[in-house]
Amino acid sequence: MNDFQSLRRPIRRRTVLQGGASLALATAFAGTSRVAEAAGGKVIIGAFADGGLTPFKEKIIPLAKAQGFDIEYLEDEYGVTLEKWFADAKNAAGQYDLYLLDDPWVPQFGAADLLEDLGAGGINGGDGDWIKSLIDMGWWPPQQGPRVMGFESATPKLICVPFVGDLQTLTYRNDVYTKGAPATWDELLEVGKAGVAAGKIKYPIVFRGVSGNPIVTSWYPIFLSYGGEFFDDKWKVAFNSAAGKAAADFFVGPLKQNAPPGVVEFDSDQEGAAILGGDAGAIIQYSGNALKADDPTQSKVVGKLDFGVVPKKEKAIAQIGIFIAGVPKSAPNKANAIAFLKWYVSAGIQAKLAEAGSIPVKRTAFAVKDPGNRLIPVALKQLDSGALPRPRTPDWAKVEELLGIELNKALQAGSGGGAALDVAAQKVTEYLTQMGYYK
Repeated sequence: MNDFQSLRRPIRRRTVLQGGASLALATAFAGTSRVAEAAGGKVIIGAFADGGLTPFKEKIIPLAKAQGFDIEYLEDEYGVTLEKWFADAKNAAGQYDLYLLDDPWVPQFGAADLLEDLGAGGINGGDGDWIKSLIDMGWWPPQQGPRVMGFESATPKLICVPFVGDLQTLTYRNDVYTKGAPATWDELLEVGKAGVAAGKIKYPIVFRGVSGNPIVTSWYPIFLSYGGEFFDDKWKVAFNSAAGKAAADFFVGPLKQNAPPGVVEFDSDQEGAAILGGDAGAIIQYSGNALKADDPTQSKVVGKLDFGVVPKKEKAIAQIGIFIAGVPKSAPNKANAIAFLKWYVSAGIQAKLAEAGSIPVKRTAFAVKDPGNRLIPVALKQLDSGALPRPRTPDWAKVEELLGIELNKALQAGSGGGAALDVAAQKVTEYLTQMGYYK
């Protein structure tokens, strides 16, 4: 797989970017290489704007500076960072020492061989203190599961390390679910309906239904809880199995019937307004949005929202979507960047991260006496209950787009979820065939 194939359909953290990356973007930095030499402890960090990185910026960067690292933190809007960083790495422009990537981007950079082998740099990917499901995402090719063509027999290298352990959890109204977090999807709807009848809420559930990444992200934990798998070990589509179809039928039928009108067009803002405004009884969401529950400037129901593990059918499995760090081979201060990562993922600094309010990536850090937010212990429960990343392929964004279109059509109709998966499976298979996945 060539390097421009690996960038053809970038994925957003929460929403799919429209269209693929162009060659013009990839060459835009060719003549603008920064002349920078390693000086002292300088580390140039590229990051996208996201509230999940606020504790790192406010609490950890000052500690790094006190340690002797000269941190330059360059932040951009999410929608431009993937193309910008890929171009920087591809053209050896040397503008960054460290990228804080969205985890689905790891296969794109890995397939193009643009990131340093951090294991060779002295970072121990086998350290038993790592949360395994998080460190597993840093290897390319992946140590387990299917591998894309060209990497079937390659030796995995640790090209990224987890930076902030973001994942989905349940947020629910504690005055509706008075016995604690609902354990199953059926319980969520049954108790939620009672809350509607009592006048406490208007809808048991809210989720994102807009086509593409949002609807697939909302459906993902339901699909996993039913025992679904996206692909087999040869990249044959498996999401339209009996389990997948049952999950899709539940999603577009009973779940939609208990969600707000217009949910087919809901994205993060709309679902957030429903849970924070007091209309909805439950939501599955990432930590950056979940933590708004305790902010009186954003929530009308402060004190009435608690956190729990996602509901189950057979299992209780959430989607992982972490911040993950990689060092480009063209980094001007490469040794400093690797030294910084070693310092950052140490047990002591991970504990400081948890105290600052971010979800850490080392298990011992979850045991801090006073975690900076009350979601942290719930996040560990979810990680231990079950949490999986999106499939490790550079083409996930296109797969997600094709699947999301069909799921949205079924959601609009309020039925036919299983049939929608069959249509999506055919389209995904055709696309992956064009991309050379099948011999």
